[in-house]
Amino acid sequence: MADAVAVADAVDVQPASKKQKTAAAADSGAAAAVIRQSLLSGDSRSQLRQQHDSSGPYTHLVLKELADEQLLRAVREEVIHNISATYKETDLFKVFQTGDLANMDALDPESAAKLPALMALRGAIYSPEFRQFVEDITGVGDLSDKTDLSCNVYAQGGHLLNHDDVIGTRAVSFIIYLTDPDEPWTEADGGALELYPLVEGKPHTPDVIPTTSHLPTWNSMAMFVVQPGRSFHSVQEVLSADKPRLSISGWYHKAAPQQGSEHASLQQLQMKAGEDQIQQHAEFEGDNTSGPLSEADLELLRSWVNPAYLKQVSWAKIQGKMEADGSVQLQKFLLPEVAEQILQAAVSQDTAESVGSGKIPSFTTGYSEDWQAVGPPHKQRYLSYRGQPQQPGTAAAAGGLLAAAKAALFESGAFARLLKAMIDVEILKHAGEVRRFRAGLDYTVAHYGIITSEPRLDCVLTFVNDTTPEAADGWAVGEVGGFEAYLLADEEEETAGAAAVYRQDGNDSGVINVPAASNTLNLLMRDAGLMRFVKYVSAAAPGSRWDLAMEYVPEDDGVDPPMPESPEQAADAEAATANENGAAPAGEANGSS
Repeated sequence: MADAVAVADAVDVQPASKKQKTAAAADSGAAAAVIRQSLLSGDSRSQLRQQHDSSGPYTHLVLKELADEQLLRAVREEVIHNISATYKETDLFKVFQTGDLANMDALDPESAAKLPALMALRGAIYSPEFRQFVEDITGVGDLSDKTDLSCNVYAQGGHLLNHDDVIGTRAVSFIIYLTDPDEPWTEADGGALELYPLVEGKPHTPDVIPTTSHLPTWNSMAMFVVQPGRSFHSVQEVLSADKPRLSISGWYHKAAPQQGSEHASLQQLQMKAGEDQIQQHAEFEGDNTSGPLSEADLELLRSWVNPAYLKQVSWAKIQGKMEADGSVQLQKFLLPEVAEQILQAAVSQDTAESVGSGKIPSFTTGYSEDWQAVGPPHKQRYLSYRGQPQQPGTAAAAGGLLAAAKAALFESGAFARLLKAMIDVEILKHAGEVRRFRAGLDYTVAHYGIITSEPRLDCVLTFVNDTTPEAADGWAVGEVGGFEAYLLADEEEETAGAAAVYRQDGNDSGVINVPAASNTLNLLMRDAGLMRFVKYVSAAAPGSRWDLAMEYVPEDDGVDPPMPESPEQAADAEAATANENGAAPAGEANGSS
């Protein structure tokens, strides 16, 4: 976790050229001295209430020209130059955030003297007059005087994934935008507030595509009533390299929690999977997976697999690596001619659809009869291939080629017996799918619905555009996301959400990050209590993350597998095998730093 830094370091702007006039507003501290008075008039309230009540996909409102222009400019300067922010990143977000600004009252006189405009704005929006205004236009009922707000800076690549904001007594969410007043925010800058409808016939389940979005326009205030399992929203990735998305975000509270809070997105993430959510595994047809590899097995495997992985000397070293660490990366796993066709097809499709070009594609990019979107987005969003396998050597697409590898290789008894030879574990059943994580759109989130209850062997074959050194480095260090992370869930802590912060600061993080690399097979023995997620793939990525994600049921030998090691521990381990035929049978899992 990065240390706290001045907001100016995240925003990277120069000090104001002239002193702003803030004394009168700071002395007053009331709504009348800060908020545009015509906004608070009776006629305005009536019109705003109508706009609020007729909005969709759920009731919300954006107030334009919220505050005195000079006062708000002074607020922006104070936030940038006089407040520290901490870099925070989880499976859900990437942002610089200050502490709770409710604590400003405890500041020493010298520090408080540097924030007069910010204190005036805070006093105004939590004043009885403005709270009454919020009650009138939202119809939410009586709001308490609790103060709850902070500053957020979304620099390039910053984002916040889908959630409904329901925690405790929150009643109304608001965001006051402090983006650069002299360089208006545009759609090309990203960072829009996105609002999601519910799936028809599925209560408390957001659709994968938002239907309303609002740009973070200077001196505007977005607000919506917090509704459990209803007020789903996200912050689109910021694309601009020199225009950070600066805002003050907060909540108005009520005396008691909302009714129906058991349907909130956080509670949904903390729910264990029901029987209908548990992945179904298939038997290997007509095969005894415990037997040795036959000549027929080897003939099939030779048509797909790098010969370096079909030698006993490699198997012994891979087995040693798995027994010691619980995981291994097998680089250049498929034959070059097979892998090259898959990668070329993947890059070609990304290029044709402008995915990975530094822009956020349309939500329907890649949709077809073969590719279907998987949600709900407060847990995941990606495309899953449902089409027919297409054999290598044909003019096939990436999805069809990966599906062919799944059907012919990864679901075969021969592959189960190869796994037995490599890791000395009998494989009983299999399940899996071909996935595409589009740059700028897709991810999965760690949640208790996918927590491991019994040991599973994850076997994930990835393909990404890493054809240049710069692209390969971006994937390897996690700079563009797309890595798969494993973390141990705290099942004893009731409030321990699956979105708990994963750290990237050393051996104590308890998190394993497995970077995406082309033609790399990641094997990891997942013990009970582990969760995993694929980090949001940034629009800055060279393209999509394409993968074949298999899950195997191993024979239970009564011995718990080792906890997969951290990237730092892996770096200290001796390489398990030599790089033979261009392969690295036991390459370490590189961390995301």
